[in-house]
Amino acid sequence: MWEKEGIIKRYINNPILLPQKENDWESKRVYNCAAVKLEETIYLIYRAMGKDHVSRFGLAYSKDGIIFERFSYPVFSPKANYERPHSTTMELERERGGVEDPRAMIIGDFIYLMYTAFHKRCHIAIARISLADFRKMIQLSKRNISENLSREWNDSWERIGLVFPHLFETPDHFSRNSVLMRLNKELFLLLYRINIGDILISLSNHPEGPWKEKEISFFSKKFQWEQERIGISTPPINIINLNENKALFFYHGVEQSKVENEMMKIYHLGAFFLTANLERERLILKIERLKKPILGPVKTYEVDSNWLLSSGVYAVFCCGAVAINQEEIYVYYGSGDSNISLGKVSVYDLLQEEMIVEQKEIDLKLFSIPVQP
Repeated sequence: MWEKEGIIKRYINNPILLPQKENDWESKRVYNCAAVKLEETIYLIYRAMGKDHVSRFGLAYSKDGIIFERFSYPVFSPKANYERPHSTTMELERERGGVEDPRAMIIGDFIYLMYTAFHKRCHIAIARISLADFRKMIQLSKRNISENLSREWNDSWERIGLVFPHLFETPDHFSRNSVLMRLNKELFLLLYRINIGDILISLSNHPEGPWKEKEISFFSKKFQWEQERIGISTPPINIINLNENKALFFYHGVEQSKVENEMMKIYHLGAFFLTANLERERLILKIERLKKPILGPVKTYEVDSNWLLSSGVYAVFCCGAVAINQEEIYVYYGSGDSNISLGKVSVYDLLQEEMIVEQKEIDLKLFSIPVQP
């Protein structure tokens, strides 16, 4: 079932999800998906685009994490003003707006969704749905498989809003690629990016913020394969079978390289482990970052994309991964911005790779976080 080469072993029958021509909203491309596991089912909240070039989210589900069923309608569509395409973007030939690149995290009784809202420019936003409502909508959708419940689904999500609303009207800034991590009962960490700079960090007492935009670097571009840009890809995956309190993240790096006498932007997938400890008024972060990328676009279904080639891009792009057991992780990624593919990776294989180790100390007072005596 799995190819033998590479740190991430690709599923031999990739891609696992393709556009559905009969559904206008996902007839052109499906890609970049969040992934969560509830009970024994894996859910993919995936980005889709159809004839109107507006991004929406569909939902697919699977017991084995490989063969997926999906609903024929979107479950999350542009609704708020900051999600709906701006009049000027409707003239664009490619993406015209909507909701893009979701990351899903289960926190308490809710699924929190971090995503890019594309109005006039791209800015990160947050929404949530209760686990009870999510399960209810899944059951309702399966019982009424021939009905279009897109409006009911869309209304089930509570829009929290833009993460950094002050950037919304700033023409020189955009924000993308954001995930949440729960550090303890009352402290949350946000990783994100402004423009094409460093991966940045913020802290709050609540997953919904408020989040202060302090331009504090989590880590910066360091290797050749990430010199054009970097960004966080997946929410944390807790590694429960290690002695340390480690979390695994995937992130993307982009290099500019000449391919057949043309300069191309090539998106790779990287990985790092994070250990976080609180010491009085400071957060101590240990970052163990793999030196080499663990996945790059080389397969036909990853590079043979007129959509990306017209922009000089090769890409694999991940927004969601799920631990299948204590050792193996399924990595779901957009291949060529056209379909969704699957790879499998061992935590132990990642730990054997050459790494660099960095340590960050964050003063909680910078974010007005109350310090426990």
